[in-house]
Amino acid sequence: MRAEPPRPPKRDRSQRAAQPEAPPVRHRRCPYLEQIIKERAGPFHMLTRYKADCHVDRRTHKFTGRHPSPPCISNPETCSLYRAEHSAEDDRIRRYRD
Repeated sequence: MRAEPPRPPKRDRSQRAAQPEAPPVRHRRCPYLEQIIKERAGPFHMLTRYKADCHVDRRTHKFTGRHPSPPCISNPETCSLYRAEHSAEDDRIRRYRD
């Protein structure tokens, strides 16, 4: 007699909703980022300095520290410039769509 494999446990919809969402993509960059330069700085080159050229405000932003995480690389949704430009683009698209 052949043994059948055990059935997987049934999952409720409430269990699916309780599961955490997928982690954010790690190597995502701001679409309005023109250029980013990574330099070693400080004594013994222990610090990292990022210089990011932003297309929205046409300025160079500097982020320095041992392990800096500029929003241009790590999480562009937290940047107020990104949100403003993104909503302006959405308004333009909505105007043509309607």
